[in-house]
Amino acid sequence: MLGLASWGMGQSTVDNSNQYVLPVGSPDFYHGQSNASVTFDQHSVLLDGKRIMFFSGEFHPFRLPSPELWKDVLQKFKAAGFNGVSVYWHWGLTAPNSKEVRFTQHNDLAKFYQVAKDVGVLVIVRPGPYVNAETAGGGIPGWVSNIAGLARTNATDYKEAWLPYISGFAKETAPFQVIVSLQSINPSNASMQYPDGPVIAIQSENEFLTSSTAHITGLNEHMQDIIDTLRENGITKECGGQYAAAGLGKVDLYGWDGYPLGFNCDNPSSWAELSTQADTSHQRLNPAEPLALFEWQGGSFSYWSGPGYSECYQLINEQFANVFYKNNYAAEAAIQNLYMTYGGTNWGNMHTHTIYSSYESNTDPKLDELKLQGFFLHASPDYLTVGRIGNGTVGQEQHTVIPRIFIRLIYTLHEGCQLLRCEASHEYEDYRFELYFTSEYYVGGEYYYSEVWCHHACGRESKILVTNYPFGSSGLEYSTAEVATWATFDQVALELKATSKPTVLGSSSISVSTANKTAIISGTPSGITVVEVGNARVIVADKKTASGFWAPRLTGSHGFTQYDASPDVPSVLISGAYLVRDATAKGSTLALNGDINGTTTIDVFASSRFNSITWNGGPLHVVNSDIGSLRAQVAFPGQLNDVNIPVLEDLSWKCADSLPELSPDFDDSTWVVANKTSTKRPQKPLLNGKYVLYAGEYGFHAGQWVWRGHFAGNATGVQLAIQGGFSFGYSVFLNSYFLGSGQGSSHSQSGVDILQPVFNFTQDQLLPAENVLTVIHDSTGLNQDYNIDDEFKTPRGIRGYKLLSAGNNSLDFTEWRLAGNVGGEDAPDYVRGPYNEGGWWFERVGAHLPGYNDSSWKSCTPYDGIQNPGVTVYRTTLTLDLPRESDIPLAFDFTLDSAAPHRVLIYINGWQFGRFASSLGPQTSYPIPEGIVNHHGKNEILISLWALNAGGAKLVKLELNKRALIASSKSETSDIVSAPGWKELRG
Repeated sequence: MLGLASWGMGQSTVDNSNQYVLPVGSPDFYHGQSNASVTFDQHSVLLDGKRIMFFSGEFHPFRLPSPELWKDVLQKFKAAGFNGVSVYWHWGLTAPNSKEVRFTQHNDLAKFYQVAKDVGVLVIVRPGPYVNAETAGGGIPGWVSNIAGLARTNATDYKEAWLPYISGFAKETAPFQVIVSLQSINPSNASMQYPDGPVIAIQSENEFLTSSTAHITGLNEHMQDIIDTLRENGITKECGGQYAAAGLGKVDLYGWDGYPLGFNCDNPSSWAELSTQADTSHQRLNPAEPLALFEWQGGSFSYWSGPGYSECYQLINEQFANVFYKNNYAAEAAIQNLYMTYGGTNWGNMHTHTIYSSYESNTDPKLDELKLQGFFLHASPDYLTVGRIGNGTVGQEQHTVIPRIFIRLIYTLHEGCQLLRCEASHEYEDYRFELYFTSEYYVGGEYYYSEVWCHHACGRESKILVTNYPFGSSGLEYSTAEVATWATFDQVALELKATSKPTVLGSSSISVSTANKTAIISGTPSGITVVEVGNARVIVADKKTASGFWAPRLTGSHGFTQYDASPDVPSVLISGAYLVRDATAKGSTLALNGDINGTTTIDVFASSRFNSITWNGGPLHVVNSDIGSLRAQVAFPGQLNDVNIPVLEDLSWKCADSLPELSPDFDDSTWVVANKTSTKRPQKPLLNGKYVLYAGEYGFHAGQWVWRGHFAGNATGVQLAIQGGFSFGYSVFLNSYFLGSGQGSSHSQSGVDILQPVFNFTQDQLLPAENVLTVIHDSTGLNQDYNIDDEFKTPRGIRGYKLLSAGNNSLDFTEWRLAGNVGGEDAPDYVRGPYNEGGWWFERVGAHLPGYNDSSWKSCTPYDGIQNPGVTVYRTTLTLDLPRESDIPLAFDFTLDSAAPHRVLIYINGWQFGRFASSLGPQTSYPIPEGIVNHHGKNEILISLWALNAGGAKLVKLELNKRALIASSKSETSDIVSAPGWKELRG
């Protein structure tokens, strides 16, 4: 539990600037030694000489392939107190093959930068080429798995692979001119670009090590190659990696990542103890640079068959944010990026094999806590120059006699701060203890000294309590309540005269008295109370009420950039709205844009110049309230209460068999012949089959595949090794006979990603001449390459095979053929990209695409299902007409079913947006973003039902439901993402 922040007198911190290690070739961006727009010193980053706390959230635009919604996300980031965003860029999505790099659609760098610039959010961009991110290959394209060189090193063929991508990235980013470079430990790296664009940092590589640490040659050179490539292609300053020491790969600003609670969502109540070593490690490794947490735990991902994101939220909830992030502030963090803040979806087979479709972050429930922290950090620039002077319950003086309290003292030249928390993070129960400290202050030229004491509740809660805290031209001697933010509306300062009589408006639970030209506010807050003291107002609220406030800076304020979140920028305070996106002064009118989830009353605290308010362009009836605010009611549009979503079970469905390969007369002569007999991968084939049956060797890297092995002779059975990643599935057929199915297990359980079934043939299953063994299986995504050991090259396909025969050990298949996604690495869908489709019949003919003619299909529904093992696909059309100026997120909902296990793919308007495994889970709800689903027109839906058992399967539940009902001011210029349909791709 982190508590007290006591701001008082102290001595200057030690100047460590002479310990700064200049990177190779860096033009130097150290403050005081550089005239760059972005600089840094041991305390913080500075923009045009002004210190900023970089408080950001992680967002991956490629996980939200509806670019129009990027503005919506970034507006919410900014409203919630973030002044920055960190984004990965995905090599594999932008480079479908070795010949192309496409920064378009959901990979459009320039478009994202422009959105961030318009909103006023600073950007750290992390292009890799390796990003990890729980994504297929860690971002390395599938086609790179076929080269011999060790990835993530300076191997010649690996450099030749990433060079066009990083060069192209640099050229796209250069117009937003880069200024500095960072890197994160376990690491991250970066390079800064301001003020021409929003980008202030570029990270090269990710979670990387030096050669001496990893005992792998070529790592330092690889990092330096990336930095040099960025510079040579328009990033004229610097980039970064995890290198604090001098030499190749050294970056401008070294940083860290950390996941203090890991990913143990199975035990969400179990907390590790807080570490107090962050500042110590920082001072040991890079004392001349600010403490930069480029990737810090903002959530936890969930595994296949795991507990799900509701339990992950319980692990990384608002209590975690309260305690662990404030522990970072006690270590004087000046850059803090929370991973993830907007998670999105692993649509189109882009996930790695440990996780499933959802990449949720569960930020919403803890958004209130994050918002209050962000408001405070931006309102308290003196925090950025603090220095630590002690730990424990004693130091220059003792502040509590309770041994269960841990204290950290930090200070600036003019102010000090002591922070405390419970010694043990497993504390649940509240108890009260006494804090005491001294405060020295001056009022009107007179000197005062006071002793302050308070009682404080413990448990999984943290507080930052201030003394001698400056706001505007005034000061707060001390407070046993946390400060959220402050603003100067009419350029006045608190001036308490002997004759001044404070007034209290609102809740009667707060009182005020005066002594020694000081106003003392006491009580237990409930709702909103406004204390007017001289020319100042103090708004006192309980935490839940305070978290309902928004503090937008007035857009277009003269003399300030759109990125400036400091208290110098004119602003307003607003309570009562679900969301306030922005505020603009238009003469005496305050123009607000925001969202509501019901009729609400808003209170606006603002400059006296304002006497009218508009909400989303419409005028509001404004009155002067009893708490000194401008008050107005914002009505919820009545038509939103009448919104209904069609019932999917009532729609007209059609279906078709998606395993025509089982027909005796099926012709696979146009399929790829799988006839390789060797591979460059370190993962070699198992068993004694002649051919290498890895899908990636033949240009198919994602989705699902169909293999057909032809043989003749007296075979008695087959042994297979099938590899599809954790929790993958397979089915095997001999001619038209079903032999069996299986599923792998989760990383969090036994972690099976290879299954080795043996099937014995019976005489009635065999044909006298040629026989065909059909194997269908999916992939749950390519492995990542965290340990720099080419793990991402782990194959998907038939890892090995052996045809069994009595007395004939040389019997083998005469031929294997393979069907994967249409075009393989040269897939024609330039919008949805290389991972969206697989190789099953319905995908090959384009039945999932808009405009496909299903008139020959029969009428049937997934609710009735099938009585046999195999794959059947169902299509229907859904028309929506949801109100404009609304935000109504939709999701497909299923229910788990272990009795009749099945696997499902969800396609909507050609986009694969979910993979459901009925007996594994845990995901049962699949959100579909607006733009992928057309809220104002026709939608074409395809559901594939893969029954794994002989008895078949059906969908017990398939619904399309609303997740929220919001009257919204988000931008809306198109109904659906423009993407090719059946005519363009298959016609």
